[in-house]
Amino acid sequence: MASELSDILALMRRQLGRNNPNDIDSNDNTLTAYINYFINSTMSDDVKLFENFGTMTFTINETNTTGVYTFNDVGASSEFVNISQEAFISLLDPVNNSVSWNRLPIYQDPGEFFRIWGINNDEILIPGYPTMMLYYGDEFTFRTIPETSYQVRIYGYKRIAALDTAGDPALPFSYWLRYVATGASYNYAMDYRYDPATLAQISKNHSRERKLMLTHTHNQIKMSRAEPKF
Repeated sequence: MASELSDILALMRRQLGRNNPNDIDSNDNTLTAYINYFINSTMSDDVKLFENFGTMTFTINETNTTGVYTFNDVGASSEFVNISQEAFISLLDPVNNSVSWNRLPIYQDPGEFFRIWGINNDEILIPGYPTMMLYYGDEFTFRTIPETSYQVRIYGYKRIAALDTAGDPALPFSYWLRYVATGASYNYAMDYRYDPATLAQISKNHSRERKLMLTHTHNQIKMSRAEPKF
């Protein structure tokens, strides 16, 4: 059975002892704001879940003479929290329908990347086959800049979207329920200056739910076939 926003709110009220939905400090809108902050900001960085590992595929081409693309430029609706150390690149229109994906190293340190390629040199960049990519902030920078159209594929853990509060939305996965409820409750309890004993109990509850979340992900990963190292 799906876990919904109302289920999270009910668990939060039990954790916090805030049972009056008409209290402006603990009405549904206030608690939902804590839930969405936790999901979108804290949860995405705190746990790397099997089902949140995803792919972003986009196209680059010769019309961009700087090699810099933002998330909006490539039509990406979400950003990655963590990405792999390499992407893959292929001609968009392969010769003789033969698709060949090549590895594309990803740099996340601008200093390291631009020590190789130099800065303030956009006017002398020569188009060719991209061999490196910098991922920083909400931008992708390619060197060499492309001389034709290429498709790029990146893998990583994506940021979790906040719940749409219209109606009673369901969590993407029911087993997130208690982790989200206890995490949002802890943030609320800190802001409203709960006593140390109550904070400690909520923190203990959240640690237990976090461990169960990560155990679930570990059990999924260990069922995957290992890649040979040759």
